[in-house]
Amino acid sequence: MHKLVTIVFIAMLAVVGPHAFAYQFWGVNVGAATYDNSTQLTFDGLNGSGIQYAVGGWKYTRVDGEWQGAFAAPIPGEGWLASRRSDAQGIFFKSDGANALFTVVTTASQNGQLATELGYDRRLFGPGDLKIDVGGHNYGIGMRKSNLLWAENPTATQPQYQIYGANGNIISMNSRDAGTLGTVVQDPDWARAGNQDLPADSDYRFAFLVNGTGSVVGSAGVSFADTGVFMNGAHVYAYEVTVPWTTLGVTDGQSFAASWRPDCGNDLICADFNRTIMGSPVPEPATMVSLAGGVIGLALKKRR
Repeated sequence: MHKLVTIVFIAMLAVVGPHAFAYQFWGVNVGAATYDNSTQLTFDGLNGSGIQYAVGGWKYTRVDGEWQGAFAAPIPGEGWLASRRSDAQGIFFKSDGANALFTVVTTASQNGQLATELGYDRRLFGPGDLKIDVGGHNYGIGMRKSNLLWAENPTATQPQYQIYGANGNIISMNSRDAGTLGTVVQDPDWARAGNQDLPADSDYRFAFLVNGTGSVVGSAGVSFADTGVFMNGAHVYAYEVTVPWTTLGVTDGQSFAASWRPDCGNDLICADFNRTIMGSPVPEPATMVSLAGGVIGLALKKRR
């Protein structure tokens, strides 16, 4: 039985300013720099590292000195809800032999964020769960703590407050409150909020796994930290996830897809990865835009 690797975060250096980095994972420096008259996220140390990744965000992203973007603004356009323009910033993958290692960079806090600016009651937006698709199965890697309420008023009936399961059916708000942290579930039901008219196979439907569905097949190590980067009105956070290959059933050389979205449903970042092929081919970017629960965000998908 493989022992889960304990993830140790490197201490934050300082409050970040332009052209500085504040946080490091796997030798990759996360920071911010001024570009196009705004603060943008930067990643340095990826070239030649063997790390596979997908990046995206608002509005540009710099990787090893090269700016990528600009990415299209979501409806209704630039200037709306600056504090959560960049929910999904990047997803990074490597293998240590026995385990799959992932890092998700996002503005979604593990403790949740109030959405008071919406003007109708209050909701708490937290992280979704990491989704792995491989070999005809999907695996949910739990990233949410217990008692992270979806709505401060649990009796709210507005469509934007409801949580939707398979086929667009409304499921219990309590499904959001149950924690999944560190649990690996095979073929769970996936829930999301808002956009209840999405087709059942839409990527945007998958935000967090519904506790009690699917089969628990193992556990993962999950760590969370504030990177020290403050950008466009929001803190930037990092989640590091360690899950054994034997739990996922991924063999040497096998490809799989990994995706993550905040549970508010307005962003998505995903990529195709391979367990042993760790090169960095020319990216093929595509942009996906979504409106969910009255909160507008940028969803983007970039394959490397």
